[in-house]
Amino acid sequence: MSENIENILPSWEAEAFIQNLQPIELDDVGTKRWFEHHKKLMLLNQQSVFEVNSLREENIKEWFVSFNKIPVLVVEAIQIMIWKQKVFPIMIDLHKEPANTFILFSVFYHEDTVVSLLENVMYHSDSVETMDESVIDLIDYAVNYLTKLLYSNKKKIKENPDSCLQELLEKKDQIEFSIGMRSISILRYLAEFADQLPLCALSRMLTTNDVPYLLSQLIEHQPWKVENEGTWKIYNGKWEDITDNDKDKICKMEGQAWFGLRELLLNPKCAPYYDITEFRMAQLIKLQKYLQDHVLDQLTPLIDLKRWLGYLNVSSQTPKAPKPINVEIIPEISTSIREKYNKRWKRLAEHQAKTLFTTDIEYVQSMAQILSDAYDFDKLDVIESKKCVCKKVAKHRCSRCKEASYCSRECQVKDWPKHKSLCESIIKSKAKFSNDSSLE
Repeated sequence: MSENIENILPSWEAEAFIQNLQPIELDDVGTKRWFEHHKKLMLLNQQSVFEVNSLREENIKEWFVSFNKIPVLVVEAIQIMIWKQKVFPIMIDLHKEPANTFILFSVFYHEDTVVSLLENVMYHSDSVETMDESVIDLIDYAVNYLTKLLYSNKKKIKENPDSCLQELLEKKDQIEFSIGMRSISILRYLAEFADQLPLCALSRMLTTNDVPYLLSQLIEHQPWKVENEGTWKIYNGKWEDITDNDKDKICKMEGQAWFGLRELLLNPKCAPYYDITEFRMAQLIKLQKYLQDHVLDQLTPLIDLKRWLGYLNVSSQTPKAPKPINVEIIPEISTSIREKYNKRWKRLAEHQAKTLFTTDIEYVQSMAQILSDAYDFDKLDVIESKKCVCKKVAKHRCSRCKEASYCSRECQVKDWPKHKSLCESIIKSKAKFSNDSSLE
């Protein structure tokens, strides 16, 4: 059974990966070297999630801290974000339709993998303490994705794509939504450990980017919730259909937004960097209507925030604190990448398109083979929480198709009349794919 898996990676191998981890050059995206690098980060992320979910000692986090490698993750995430802004659109203009989605999807997914690692390690205060000025870049990066959450259309289920390009763009949107959700957590952790942050980082969050306003807007617009033939919310990273009994249940991202807001508004160290103007006061007071009893019952620390907002509402004067002397630091990582490739974006796109838009099936298969260990389904089942048809946590899979998950034999037998035809279809599809691959 997959439950008996001890680790995704042996400890010595994970430690060596992290100790020697260096950001890969943007020029190498899509090459064999890049795919090997991508595989290492995927496995490190899986091991990190495994350690968190199984309540084990978080060795991955410890090694990222002790070897001072968290800034490497920040560089990796920002590089792909800039690549998507500058290089990918030129490729589409030049080549229109990609022959396959696998390689380009891997580039998009790389960013989500890196941010997932960041989300896990930033949960701990010592991670914040060891960060250098890369925290400024991380704040700007997370704010960028929070802004996207607010001003892009919410989608629960993708439409059937008509082309490889449409399919790729759908996947890109889904990954960016996932990164946006993770960015809420990252900003919450930075807010929680504000006392360990350099003053320039606090200024960046509060004065330059107005993170409290962004979080208040997220709470108001609720991107983690959609109305689509019922109410859907994100739980455990997936959209779930919410019953009437669970409609008031707070999801993780909603809680993270609330806690991040509370930490930034109530921490005395933050006050000098955040003037409560009339506009900000009006926006913050709106939040009172969302702090209902069912929210306070689940998130009791918000009682203090409700009390503080009540004070704002009745006070004729806004609370003010002496303004500190502030020296603004420019985000170096993003600036250096843009300066390095300035006026070279088209040349880079033309060069990388030879690999990323390749029609060479053997090359695509060889790159997929590199990642095969990272897609071990037995290991993935351990780190990914599966749900049974009864909504309980599933620990067993259908022995035939390996796709359906159940919490017990009883649920499997009950679901068999519905699952039977789908099970047979999956088996036939896998057999056909296996035969086609062998012919190639």
